[in-house]
Amino acid sequence: MNNVNKQTDREAFFGTLPVMRPDRLYGFIDALLVLSGYCIATWSYTQGAYLATLVGFKQLLIGAFFGALLMLIIYQLPVILSVRYGIDIWIWLRAVFGGKGIVLMTVVIIVINYPWYAVCADLFASSMSNMAAVFGITLPEGAHTWLAILCVVIGTLIAYRGLGAITHTTRVLVPLLLILGAVVVFIGFTSVPFEAIWDYRPVRPDGEPDIIPYIVSVEANFAFVITLVGGMAEVPRLCKTERSGYWAGVLGQGIAGSFFVVVGSVMAIAAQYATGEATEDPTVMLALFSVPVVSLSSLLLVAFANIGTQAVGSYIYGVMLKSSFRRVSYRVLIVILGAYVVLLCIWGKIVEYFGSFLTVSACIYAPLAALLFTDFFIVRRQKFSIRAAFGMKGHDAYRYTGGFNIVGLLCVAAGVAMSLAVYDPISGEIHCMPLFYLTPTGFSFIGTAVLYYVLSLIPPVRRYIFKDRNDITV
Repeated sequence: MNNVNKQTDREAFFGTLPVMRPDRLYGFIDALLVLSGYCIATWSYTQGAYLATLVGFKQLLIGAFFGALLMLIIYQLPVILSVRYGIDIWIWLRAVFGGKGIVLMTVVIIVINYPWYAVCADLFASSMSNMAAVFGITLPEGAHTWLAILCVVIGTLIAYRGLGAITHTTRVLVPLLLILGAVVVFIGFTSVPFEAIWDYRPVRPDGEPDIIPYIVSVEANFAFVITLVGGMAEVPRLCKTERSGYWAGVLGQGIAGSFFVVVGSVMAIAAQYATGEATEDPTVMLALFSVPVVSLSSLLLVAFANIGTQAVGSYIYGVMLKSSFRRVSYRVLIVILGAYVVLLCIWGKIVEYFGSFLTVSACIYAPLAALLFTDFFIVRRQKFSIRAAFGMKGHDAYRYTGGFNIVGLLCVAAGVAMSLAVYDPISGEIHCMPLFYLTPTGFSFIGTAVLYYVLSLIPPVRRYIFKDRNDITV
């Protein structure tokens, strides 16, 4: 019986079984720390440096916080289903995409979003290289790649050990990172004239309207937030109350994450003023402006922040994959994820294509988020068949057409097309200026939501997607 109980607990926390309320691990503070640790990795610095190439510091400040919070207050609402039922959103989305359709969507999401962790690994390698330089050590050629791989390996090992290791890591790491962020902002503003940062405006091509880079910056903020969908799924289901699960996500990503985006922009602007060259690497500025002791400790902390993020991300996406590949061990899945990032580290160009990668990711995430929100609140009105979602015998409402919900998948394709019809994330070409004011992510989100709702009103389509009405469980 003890072995059965252990197996059940393992499947609940590292698999697909619902987490019962007496077994929930997290109050608001722990959930906030875990989600903050997930989103304040040094990719936030990369985002801040990228935004500094688009808009002035004051515009960046407003966009980073209010753009993120505006999206999150709406975008995070479906996490209440994770807390209420102890399941992640990928279980609910079986109703939207079908049993096989959700497998397809999961694989697509992993392919386009997990490269974030290659960004973390790259910055870990930079931290360690700069720390070696502090001691006058010259690393051999190829050391950067091996250091990036080391970050992936250590983070994966922490995730391999389970939630206890992840929780203890974030309890220590996140407060230290917040202190570091405050120190970095202080160093940035005191190392160069205050006006150099506060009044900063990037150099723009002659004749380019100011509104275009500003909208691109808002789009980047929307895209940055919306690509963190994995955290919506796995951490809130471990929370004790719906309120704590919801607000931990909103504040963890909207305040803590945005704060580090601003930190990144301050560093980039200060470094450009001092050296003539902007940088998204926090270790460069810390080594440039700090006294040796502060520089060394900060470099270590920045380096290990990336390991913590790798650990949380491995857990989140490992459980996400587990919802689709139920027979594969959680630990096998996180090893596969780690191998994928290692290949990206060997390629070594993910940071170079950061802006395009960010917007391409949002092309998929915006319609996915719109479908989840619309299905949960408007179409199914928070009612679905949990038996059918788990594929129990005799409950086949979500099998649809060979396992695929054609309506849901078509809506995702339409949402991607809407985004690309407005803006080409690779070339930066704007195809439709009036719709560009909504941002590609905003237009795709709204358009997909409206399309799915309208389709749900058509009688044949309604009968197709509402096969679960006689099998409602929750």
